Amino acid sequence: MTKPALDRVDVASLESFPASDSPAHGSTYPDRAPAAAPTVSANDSGQTESIWMSTPVPDFAVPPLPATARDPDVLVVGAGISGLSVARALRARGVDVMVLDHGPVGGGQTARTSAHLSSALDDRFYLLQKHFGAAGAKLAAASHTEAIAEIERTVQALGIACDFRRVDGYLFTDDDARGQAELERELPAAQAAGLDASYEARAPLPFDTGRCLKFAGQAEFHPLAYIRGLAESFVTTGGTIHTGVSVTKIAGGERPAATLADGRVIHARAIVDATGMGISSRFDIPIRCAAYRSYVIGVVMPAGDVPHALYWDTEEPYHYLRMTTGADGQEVLLVGGGDHRVGQGNPDEAWAALELWVRARFPMAGNVVTRWSGQISEPADALALIGALPGHPGVFIVTGDSGNGLTHGVIAGMILPALIEGEPHPWAELYAPARSKLHGLGTLLHEAIVSNVPFRDWISPADVGSVDEIEPGTGATVRRGVHLLAVYRDDAGTCHAFSARCPHLEGAVRWNAGEKSWDCPVHGSRFDAHGVVMNGPCAVDLPSAEMPTKT
Repeated sequence: MTKPALDRVDVASLESFPASDSPAHGSTYPDRAPAAAPTVSANDSGQTESIWMSTPVPDFAVPPLPATARDPDVLVVGAGISGLSVARALRARGVDVMVLDHGPVGGGQTARTSAHLSSALDDRFYLLQKHFGAAGAKLAAASHTEAIAEIERTVQALGIACDFRRVDGYLFTDDDARGQAELERELPAAQAAGLDASYEARAPLPFDTGRCLKFAGQAEFHPLAYIRGLAESFVTTGGTIHTGVSVTKIAGGERPAATLADGRVIHARAIVDATGMGISSRFDIPIRCAAYRSYVIGVVMPAGDVPHALYWDTEEPYHYLRMTTGADGQEVLLVGGGDHRVGQGNPDEAWAALELWVRARFPMAGNVVTRWSGQISEPADALALIGALPGHPGVFIVTGDSGNGLTHGVIAGMILPALIEGEPHPWAELYAPARSKLHGLGTLLHEAIVSNVPFRDWISPADVGSVDEIEPGTGATVRRGVHLLAVYRDDAGTCHAFSARCPHLEGAVRWNAGEKSWDCPVHGSRFDAHGVVMNGPCAVDLPSAEMPTKT
């Protein structure tokens, strides 16, 4: 088959399209896109919104997926940067590809990143050398470097107005002895892996960071503007996207199948699970990847006071920083950190700690104009799991972003199309989900222990003794006999009750007041206030339950 032409996309022109009345659903393209498409803002009802989420993205929810929809050659589940990178690359090979997502394009973690594009990985290269050897660490550096270059090429080829900019990256320590020792270990490892890394006397920040590492060739961009460019290009060249479609099961076999929430089944030669946390593996993948929440605030800064660059420190948990421009043209410093296991921390405390950290170091900082949180999947050995899913013929997965989900997603767009077409790829073995579990075994065992501790919730007291104690707009767990319920009282005062038992592996969900969601602290599944699943590995909603008797 001949490869379709990759037409230029005038992303700026999409701003003029009308927005849908709904944040998640509205009119959409037919299978072959017209010149103009309705758009929606990618947001989660009742939850925080990132600085990127005011940007409209094409909406593909109406008309809905036809009851007589044909089976595609390849089905991609997930319309974030991973899914669309894979789908677009397959379409460039002439493959018939359909993309499904229960939310809007880019509406998952792609919209909740701080948008660092980095080959200086969050997990140090001296640790990657330990896990994968010098050759493996070099491949890791090369793959992320190439992912940034691929984004740059795509931006240029499609004319995507997404504020892509090459910048330097700085790893600093506030000049503490432990941090300096870490820099001394990391510099030779990063250089041996092929990165352009060097010592600098200090990072270009308005406080003395002390000696730091500088990494050349990093980048920043606007993730949703980039994603909508990918979506427009994919559909223009013959691909199909349907949003507002929930996939509840992915099964491998001679004819891999995806089961939808309405009971329909779609078959394909290959299925790609690009849902982020993954919904196609019940046990193997979830125990290898720990789910974390990470927090971001945006603080107004005087223009020019902080140079555009990527910044990270060595604190535990660490902080990450970059500049961007707000919707009103103001310079905004994005500061992230406060990471903790899903369901095992306090969002308000995390955001407050970030602001205290900023105020202590940036006396010129203005108001906090945005705050949000996102989800990170931390693999035990630090590298994403990208490739064929063991034990599930015809199913491929990309998960375990490890804080570098944007570049890992683009890497998936290079590896998976080759594997699906039966071709070798030089990075395939490094990222293979079937690789040894002995890499990072200590981390895997530690996270497994942390994952099992929350099962004590089943014998612990509920959050409240009666639904009468639940304030409007909040949720809490309540006992009904031996059963634990998750009860949400909406702003009108009506209570909605669900089983607190996560359908994945039966952890007890906990209320996340910062995002108005029910979070499972075992493997990171998340549900909105009304029990609708938002994050895997669970793929179905919390079951409704009878309200407990008032006491």
